[in-house]
Amino acid sequence: MAATNPSCNDTSDPAVVWALVRRLFALGPGVRRDLLWGLFLEGVAVALGVIGPFALKSLIDALSRSPGASSLVLGLGLVFVGAWAGGGILSTWRLVPSTRVIDTLSADLAAAALAGELPRVAASRDGDSGRTLGLIERLPFSLLIVVDGLIWRSLPLALQIAASLWVIAGVIPASYAIGLFLTLAGYAVLSWWGAVRHRPHASLANLAATAVSQGLGDVLRNARRIVLNGTLSAEVGGIRAGIGQKALANQKMTGSLVHTALAQYGWLGMGLVGLLVAGAGDVWAGRLSVGDFIMLETYALRLALPLSGIGFLLSQSAGAIANIRDVLTLRRSGAGTVEAGPVPSGAAGIELRDVSFRYADTTAGVEDVSVRIPAGAFAVIVGPNGSGKSTLAQIMAGVFAPSQGQVRIGEVDLAEVDAGARYRHVLYVPQFITFLNRTLRDNALYPPTTTTEADLVALLAQWCFYEAGRKLDLATPVGELGERLSGGQIQKLELARVAGIKVPVLILDESTSALDPASEARILSDLRQSFEGRTTLVMVTHRLRLAQTADHVLFMKGGRLEAFGRHLDLVESVPAYAQLWAQGAE
Repeated sequence: MAATNPSCNDTSDPAVVWALVRRLFALGPGVRRDLLWGLFLEGVAVALGVIGPFALKSLIDALSRSPGASSLVLGLGLVFVGAWAGGGILSTWRLVPSTRVIDTLSADLAAAALAGELPRVAASRDGDSGRTLGLIERLPFSLLIVVDGLIWRSLPLALQIAASLWVIAGVIPASYAIGLFLTLAGYAVLSWWGAVRHRPHASLANLAATAVSQGLGDVLRNARRIVLNGTLSAEVGGIRAGIGQKALANQKMTGSLVHTALAQYGWLGMGLVGLLVAGAGDVWAGRLSVGDFIMLETYALRLALPLSGIGFLLSQSAGAIANIRDVLTLRRSGAGTVEAGPVPSGAAGIELRDVSFRYADTTAGVEDVSVRIPAGAFAVIVGPNGSGKSTLAQIMAGVFAPSQGQVRIGEVDLAEVDAGARYRHVLYVPQFITFLNRTLRDNALYPPTTTTEADLVALLAQWCFYEAGRKLDLATPVGELGERLSGGQIQKLELARVAGIKVPVLILDESTSALDPASEARILSDLRQSFEGRTTLVMVTHRLRLAQTADHVLFMKGGRLEAFGRHLDLVESVPAYAQLWAQGAE
């Protein structure tokens, strides 16, 4: 069952923000406790922000009536300073629970995005390069903008504005409260207008940043290919050009911010000047005290500064929301509850019923394949290059979902098994095996193998992992993707891991192609002996000797299953099959 999201059918900005709010309150009591504690601190800071200007007014009025020092003057001074300093301290203190909340939310969304994206990448011919990495790397800053900047600050600021206007209206003529409200409301409207206008520029900048991340990831992973083929300058130039496109997109985005700022601060400046002029005139005419005037301007500046910060965050939020939306989209496609279905205790048969598959670019992979491989058999898939052998193997393993038809492992329809549980029915080992940048031990004992370290050492010694006399150190790092090992060593290490996995069906997609004939024969003999009665073994191969020893041969040609049977029977009855070996397909 796929993971759900509150905004799965709505990708508008409010829907993304609302999805984050819901997710925040679904993260458990610790996060809710931090939210309540942060809101309490911010609430007290808001109250102090309202008290401070009124205390300053009272202090100035008291000094006007009695210039000398008094307990009242001292007390009002302490209240003003305490409100000013306390508000700043509490707002800063609030960052402690806020940071914990953002870190927790970031970890939750990143983990959900990975859980959703890894199965898609595993089933894709295109991989991911650096797109997901770039999105997740930018996620904490995006959450800081949206959660801490907009969600967390907006309500306290709205309360502070409302309370401040109420105090102003109760102390001096209400026209000043109305004027300040119109000034702040106009600023807020212009900020929102600017954010809407800014959104397409931010989205383009986000796309440009993602493209740079993808390009960098692709180049770094293919450093050897680039350097050895003399294309270093060209590839670096391509990255430079991508960064240039990103810079151009950023320039357009910042230009949009400048236009918004001109409108925002132009309106805000005119409003504050109007209040200043009107207040000064009333002070001169005796209708306002100096304390009233100072209070009005203090409230205006105290509210304008955080509101301008919100305005800036609002203008920045377009890119942040776009990034969060992309992460939520990955999360939406993620795997949900793992359902394995009934798993056979031993080997399982494989049945394909009218299976066809086309790639996303509409390229045909296989067409109308129907076949049944008995449980416990050793079957090989052979055929010319590009005939659909690997595609068929990946369909059998559930890596690719057929465009039509059905794949059954034993009595189970593979399409009904969650992607995260299919390894319990069928395991697929590709030709191009990649390792995690960890040690020999970590990779060779990677789940779900049951191989022990002692068995692993013995098996690798039998398979001549190293030359005679060289000690095997399982703590040796293998390098990124296994770069420190030879192709044969990579395949031996992976097959040693696979030897300890109990699975009804195992599919090896040319997973012995880098082995010399003697090593391949020895390893396959050991595997077949180990798997006898508990695993159906299927191999994609170009080796004639494997076809000769197989129980069943699947002969692929042009994406179709041309023939199925024993090797000798196919040689006699299928001319194209006989020609394949006669031409030295091995």
